[in-house]
Parts: sequence; structure tokens; C-alpha cells
Amino acid sequence: MIHDPRESKTYTTLQILYTFLATLLMVYHSTQHYNIEGKTLFWNFFTFGEMGEDLLFVLMGFTVFYTSWQFVEAQKGYKDFMIYTLTRIFLVYWVLIAIPGFIVWNINPHLHESIANIRADQWWQTFTMWFGHPRIAVITWVLTQLVFFALLFGLGIIHRKLLYIWYIVLAISLYNLIDRVTIHTQPFGDVTDPLFKVFSPHNLEFAFGALVFSLYKKKIFIKHYKLFLLFAVALVFGVGAIHSQGIHDLYNARVLTFGLAVTVLTYAVVNYAQFIDKAPDNIFVRLGEAEYIMLLIHGPILSIMDFHFATKFSFGWVLTLATIFSILTVSYFIRRKIEAPALALIYNRFMSKSL
Repeated sequence: MIHDPRESKTYTTLQILYTFLATLLMVYHSTQHYNIEGKTLFWNFFTFGEMGEDLLFVLMGFTVFYTSWQFVEAQKGYKDFMIYTLTRIFLVYWVLIAIPGFIVWNINPHLHESIANIRADQWWQTFTMWFGHPRIAVITWVLTQLVFFALLFGLGIIHRKLLYIWYIVLAISLYNLIDRVTIHTQPFGDVTDPLFKVFSPHNLEFAFGALVFSLYKKKIFIKHYKLFLLFAVALVFGVGAIHSQGIHDLYNARVLTFGLAVTVLTYAVVNYAQFIDKAPDNIFVRLGEAEYIMLLIHGPILSIMDFHFATKFSFGWVLTLATIFSILTVSYFIRRKIEAPALALIYNRFMSKSL
């Protein structure tokens, strides 16, 4: 079976970051809903919440290397890696994108017009996570990048030299990033073009996560871990303040700003885990296990609640926060009671018993 680090201090501590990124994204999307209605939520400070996506890429880069680099070293375990990774991504995804579609199409088409008016080709793009612009799961473009990265990493398990393909992708992605923040010639199309998404600058954030793994593996840690963690948190919110308060628009260079800020935060948490006596056990760790469910279900739920209820009242922010809390709770229940048992059955049935 795949190396399971869930009992390790490092992996368990990182669950706190997964809870943070999911909550940040939910507040960010709610802020967008309020802006569309001509209102503000928390003074628009959390418009930098899209940084949660950058944090997810960095975290996944580290997590995949941390849990599965042993397969690359052993040059075996490709089937188990792909079953574990793709099943984890697609199984619950297919179920949860069907729910909002069913509700909107069959119960009340006016709840969410962008879903109610979806075309067959858009549905197909969403269902397959194609490099298009899906309309049901607002986070699908991020998940597409995760699948792409997993496929590239898996090649290294087949043969270690195939990892050079990833280096080529990273080199072209870097070229795309340089172009985006400088001359804007768009050599691979604009951000909506499938080829641009294959060579997305966000691929570099997986490399940032791999860099954190490299520092971890070489046991390069900072002894003043509390000060370092405090600095990393201040850096993230400082960069966020610069962007959200209009001091400077960091969006085009987000991989170099958001990405590097959350990389420092990720490394600070990994570093912190090396100096604590045992793995933390608190509500933020437990909720972190359900982060993926939160990413999948928060879009339709929040948009329906915000557009149809919260933005209509002066105390709407209370309704929004209550909805976010409910999403956290429901996600945890789905993860523990439904997704985890279902995945366990699949792993026991199809994965190698010797690994």
C-alpha cells in the first residue's frame, strides 16, 4: 500500500494549512458575491483569498513528493500511485458535481443561472476536468492542474529519467510566466487556451512544493521555529494586504508573489513540525482532512446563500459565516462517514497488498 504518513507530525501539522486554505477560498468567493451585488464583505480585505489556490498547489507538490517519492526511488508502485491519486480526486468529485447540477436543473433553475444555462460541451468539460472553463465546480481548473501534475509525477515511477519531461514542462511554464508579467506576447495563447493551461505558470508552484520537500529531506531546519512561523504568517497577510487594498496589483505575478509567500508558509509549518513532541490533535487538523470536500461543495452552496439571502440584509455577513461553518461541518461528515470508507474499499480491492 502507498506510504501512509497520516500519523506523522509533518503531515498531521500540514492539515491545519489545508483548513486555512479552504476557509480562505470560501471567504474570497463570498467577497466576490458581495462585490457583484455592489456591497463589501470585511472591507474587501480577503480579495487576496485566491492565494488559497496557490497554497494548494504548493502543498500538493510537497505532499505528493513526501508520500510517494519512495516509489520513484524503488521504480515500482505505479499502479498503486495512480489508483490512490486518481480515485481520491475523481470518485467524490463526480458525485458532488452531480448534486448541484441536479438541484438547479430539476428543482429551481433560477438558483444559479450559470449552472442552469450550462451547455452539453461545458458539462463534458466539467465532468472530465478538461482544460476548458467548467461551469459547475468553480475549483475544477485547479483540480485539472493537480491531475496533470500527478500524471507527470507518475511517469517518474515508470522510469526515473521520465521526470525530465516535468523539467521541460516547468521550463516552458517559466517562459509563460515571464511573458505574462513582461511583454505579453502570449506564445501559447491566453489564460483560457488549453495549451496555456498545460504549460501554466502554476506548474512552478508544484516545484516550490518539491523544493520544500528537498529541504525537508536534507534536514535543513530553522531552530527559531516559532519566530520563523510568525514571520511566514505575517508575510502571507502582508502580501495579501498589499494586493487587496489596492497598493499594488500582484495578480499577473501571483506565482512570484502569492506562490513564494505560501511556499515560505508551507516550509515554516513543515519546519515547525520537526520541533514539536507529538502530532497535534485539534479541530483544525481534523477539518483539514475534509479540505477537498470543502473545495468541491462550497461554490454552489455559498453562491446560492449569498446571492439569494445574505446580500439582502445588513447582517448578511453573519449568514455567510454561518454557511462557511456549516460547509466545514458537513464536509467533515462526508469525509469521515462516506468518502473515507468508500476509498478504503477500493484500495483494499485493487491496490497491491505487499506495498
